[in-house]
Amino acid sequence: MQVTLQILTIVLSGAAVASLVFALLNWLVDNNALKKRLTKIIRQSRAPAATSLSKTANTGKVATVINILSKLSLPEEGWQSSGVQIKFLQAGIRNKNAPQNFFAVKTLFTLVLPVVLALFLHFTQPLMPLARVMILVLFTAAAGYYLPEMLLRFITQNRIERMRNSLPDMLDLMVVCTESGMGIDAAIARISREMVRTNPDLAEEFYLSTLEMRAGANRIDALRNLALRSRLDDLQNLVSVLVQADRFGTSLVDSLRVHSDMMRTCRTQRAEELAAKIPVKMTLPLVLFIFPVLMLVLLGPAIIQVIQIFSQKPLP
Repeated sequence: MQVTLQILTIVLSGAAVASLVFALLNWLVDNNALKKRLTKIIRQSRAPAATSLSKTANTGKVATVINILSKLSLPEEGWQSSGVQIKFLQAGIRNKNAPQNFFAVKTLFTLVLPVVLALFLHFTQPLMPLARVMILVLFTAAAGYYLPEMLLRFITQNRIERMRNSLPDMLDLMVVCTESGMGIDAAIARISREMVRTNPDLAEEFYLSTLEMRAGANRIDALRNLALRSRLDDLQNLVSVLVQADRFGTSLVDSLRVHSDMMRTCRTQRAEELAAKIPVKMTLPLVLFIFPVLMLVLLGPAIIQVIQIFSQKPLP
């Protein structure tokens, strides 16, 4: 019986690791292929009317396993058009199988890893109390449930920060393009080609907006979709500026120039805010690690001498 349980533990561990590695490789390969394809199309300036998603290389059996695992964590029907799908778009993940693979990995971490840990502790630590084993298993299940969400949030925040830092430069390029006589549509298409090297994330988002406008979507709707995918308040403000300039007939160049100056000022203020937080963040390391060592170095010799003086026997 013990040999059978050991074999079962090894099989479950191998299946969990293999499924995790396959899901991650599948997502990385498809995402990199999509980015390379978009970059190549932008540089060649011969973009088709619509983008084509990379074909998945899943075999039938592995796809079935991923589908079964993902169904245990996927939300209810209609998640494709809900906030779940928007989270992956905001993270820059546009593979159609990415949500399914994500929830499959999440299920794997939440259910399989605690079972493997329980079996491992049963064989290696048979004298461990049951309460401690249950606490470790529950902690592993909670970590497996929340770690993928934290990783996705971390990827999204890094992407948003990269786009936020490059947005004032993008607005300066838009001002230059509109001053030279280009329309807003042509300026967006030109910006998506020029910013591929400096900020590929922002260039990709603007290129997708260009494709939407070429497909017949309204300019304002395309820009609003851009702000929704990027989750940037600055882009939402830019859309509001463009709507007001189009509705009231004001100068688009002047509006963009004023908005660019305001965004550059906001970026400077964010940098000053981060600099102002440094003394507060340094207080805890100073108190816990630097000040005790400094006091030990300064007062250590004096304390040793005092101890030696008081430890000497008094003269008769």
